[in-house]
Amino acid sequence: MSHSVFAQSHTTPTAKTLFTGNNEDTAVLILDGTYIYIQKSSYHKFQKKTYSMHKNRPLVKPMIIVGSDGYILSVLGPYYANGHNNDASITKHLFKTNAEDIKKWIKDDDVLVVDRGFRDAQAFLESLNLKVEMPCFIKKGQKQHTTEEANSSRLITKVRWVVESANGRIKQWRFLDKVVSNHFVPYIGDFVRIVSAFINCFRAPLINDFCNEEIGQTMLDKAQLGNQVQKYVEDNNLIRKKAIYSEVNGTENVLDFPKLTLQQIRDITMGVYQLKQAPRYTESHLSDDNYMLQTCRDRPNLLRVKLTSRHSSSRVYSLWIEFSGDEVTGWYCTCKVGARVVGCCAHIASTMWYLGYSRWELETPSTCKYADSILNAKDVPLETDSDSDSDGFIEE
Repeated sequence: MSHSVFAQSHTTPTAKTLFTGNNEDTAVLILDGTYIYIQKSSYHKFQKKTYSMHKNRPLVKPMIIVGSDGYILSVLGPYYANGHNNDASITKHLFKTNAEDIKKWIKDDDVLVVDRGFRDAQAFLESLNLKVEMPCFIKKGQKQHTTEEANSSRLITKVRWVVESANGRIKQWRFLDKVVSNHFVPYIGDFVRIVSAFINCFRAPLINDFCNEEIGQTMLDKAQLGNQVQKYVEDNNLIRKKAIYSEVNGTENVLDFPKLTLQQIRDITMGVYQLKQAPRYTESHLSDDNYMLQTCRDRPNLLRVKLTSRHSSSRVYSLWIEFSGDEVTGWYCTCKVGARVVGCCAHIASTMWYLGYSRWELETPSTCKYADSILNAKDVPLETDSDSDSDGFIEE
């Protein structure tokens, strides 16, 4: 496929708006390495080179290049899995060796959308007159991205997710999802390329809505804004103050919170991931002792909620949602990406989903049906005096 055909046919309007300035001749390429698991080899050198310290098992790594609509442009490799073959090293190798004549195909100012694993190749790619878009790192000593950093990272993840889904489509082929026998190793690259060709030919694009041209510009406009709720919270030290809040019941006493539709919540999150997480977050927190819903006495339209992290029970996040009339006007969360205004984190989305949609629609989040079939050693009944008297030796 020629560069011009790829740029015009497989670049979504959102990607063009966010990264190319709507230039029709600029290609947006998304790179990521995937894994194909293989057997442990009896040859020691090959065993060391194919063993991944990240996955703790032997594998090889094809490098996937896709368009912003999920079209798989190229599959390079596979490469070994040791420390010398990380994503950055593989990217440098394919450009230095001019794999598949990539230097001739690619043009100046083309955009490469990558994850943080490519950080060591960023300067190299920029020296080739390519534009690199990569999520920001949290600086040493910081616990949270700034609003500008979080907004910038959200613009990138809005486009980059398709490469993960493309990798998932490849793994839907059972042969590539299982451990591949070592006598197939010389052909793994060909197998992945054949499967990718099938996917391009017979599967629908991951994104086929080429008419939605407004969301990209909306995200760019919001990325220029600051987080006014964060500023108010920090200026008034609302993170540490306790007496300024009044605890409320989420079902009965927050009647002023606006009633929202799913589309309105999706317009706030600017994606479906947070919206899909909302019912599970709500279900797990409604019965959580750390779950707390409060209003600010000095500012009744400012709601404070405390949620436990889904990854760590000891980590509790505080979030604030500002509302006025029939709309949500601002938000802030203490999680790593909670300061962004281009979309919101899953903690804020779950709170808006519950207060603004679920309780009005009487939609109860489903519970895990099989959780009660597993025993928990933590759940031990308290001993009573009668229990302790009945245990031990029988008195004669």
